[in-house]
Amino acid sequence: MHNANDKPDERTLQIANLRYALRCHIPAMKRHVYIRTGYGAVDFYGTQARKVTALCEELLQKQLQRLERKGSQRR
Repeated sequence: MHNANDKPDERTLQIANLRYALRCHIPAMKRHVYIRTGYGAVDFYGTQARKVTALCEELLQKQLQRLERKGSQRR
């Protein structure tokens, strides 16, 4: 049972943020990706945006899987 004062741990928050990014940000990125750097910004649309998005999605999925595996090992 959870106490009202219980705070989610850092891993739980990271997992929630990754799931949110995969559910909300990734679909939007397939149309337009905007990357801001120290030198300026670059925009990607269409095929280029989908390629950048595929790479981001893969990286986010791997990060999520690592965090979820760590959590299941603790139990």
